[in-house]
Amino acid sequence: MSNQFVRGVCVIAILTNLFSCTQVNWSKTFQKSPLSKQSSGLLIQELNTGQFVFSHRSDQFFMPASNTKLATFLMAKSFLGDSIPSFAYLEKKDTLFFWGTGDPTQLNPAFSNTSLIDFLSKSNKALVFCAPPKEIPPLGNGWSWDDYNDSYSAEISSLPLYGNLVGFSIKNQKWDVSPRFFKSAITGTHSFNYVLRDRLKNEFTMPNLKSEFKAQQVPFVTSAAMTAKLLADTLKKDVMVQRKAWDPLAKIHYSGLLDSLYVPMLHESDNMIAEHLLLLIAAKNQWPGGAQDIISRLKKESNFEFMKSVHWVDGSGLSRYNLFRPMDFIEILRALSQKVDPANLHFLLPQTGKTGTLKSIKLKSDNRIIWAKSGSFSNTYDLSGFFQNSKGKTYVFSILTNLANQAVSVSKRDVINFLENLD
Repeated sequence: MSNQFVRGVCVIAILTNLFSCTQVNWSKTFQKSPLSKQSSGLLIQELNTGQFVFSHRSDQFFMPASNTKLATFLMAKSFLGDSIPSFAYLEKKDTLFFWGTGDPTQLNPAFSNTSLIDFLSKSNKALVFCAPPKEIPPLGNGWSWDDYNDSYSAEISSLPLYGNLVGFSIKNQKWDVSPRFFKSAITGTHSFNYVLRDRLKNEFTMPNLKSEFKAQQVPFVTSAAMTAKLLADTLKKDVMVQRKAWDPLAKIHYSGLLDSLYVPMLHESDNMIAEHLLLLIAAKNQWPGGAQDIISRLKKESNFEFMKSVHWVDGSGLSRYNLFRPMDFIEILRALSQKVDPANLHFLLPQTGKTGTLKSIKLKSDNRIIWAKSGSFSNTYDLSGFFQNSKGKTYVFSILTNLANQAVSVSKRDVINFLENLD
């Protein structure tokens, strides 16, 4: 028996014993954590070695909330390039046909994209907006119906404008409405301190001008006809509507970098952008349908076998029908670490003490860092990403907590406190 073989066996034995000790320590730490008394699933893996250091119900399904956006991010990185497919068009003798791709930046005040308006304004031809032959569902399956008035629940459409939101503010004791098109949709006042839209139509009742109201964004009810009206109002010329599938000869116009969408989707958990990234993927590949059809296609055509087992229903995670396992998010994060340069991935994910939804979290020391996507709704807090401990070792982790009868902030604290013991 060679000395080299003996040394190899000894090394393996030592490493196995070390990891075994680590797992025992982690098990003890977990038992002392409030997470052990909740419905929770955890999986922690050392990034470089691939060694799993802790697992608890990692093969069970949980509601992922906005951790779902990591799946959307991975598919966008897999099926889109670097630029945003902004719209498609086809010019004929006297008519300019154009199609929406789902680009969420058109006339969106958070961006500076007027590419479609600029393009259409230069044309002397009749303008025809080609709506999808089959209407795209404006809301996702499993979304809470009473979120319709909240900005995070903006509708889904093939050609979103202004972020599919109406902005309300008070200037000089008068209502300032953006886009101004909706100023005529104000129907009266009420005693509440917020703007309230009718659930089924674009009619808005307002608080008293003397209230403490500052500013609010409210989703508007989208439709092909509404899109044409908003375009016509901006262009000051007619825009017709026709339900028409993409013509094979249509050309895609690109505008802006996709990283400009990933940052608000991941840092601020922008649901509207997440949903429309699915439409961008479909437009680039000329797939018809809404989120359900696109996700079904992605699960079949991607090379990620584990995605076939998850119950994935929307791009944002607003739906409580989504079901993922901690082991799925480990796969997603490892795939992202291979597709995206580490420095860029760290920039795109929220970072503790610095950016996005983790900016307010202060860890025990500056050399401990978490780069991760959080997700929450009532009774749920999830966190999946990367953790660097004080020794510089990096772990990939997913911690999903559901059904906790406590404030989300408490669950968030429990998750962070548990992670900080990874030293």
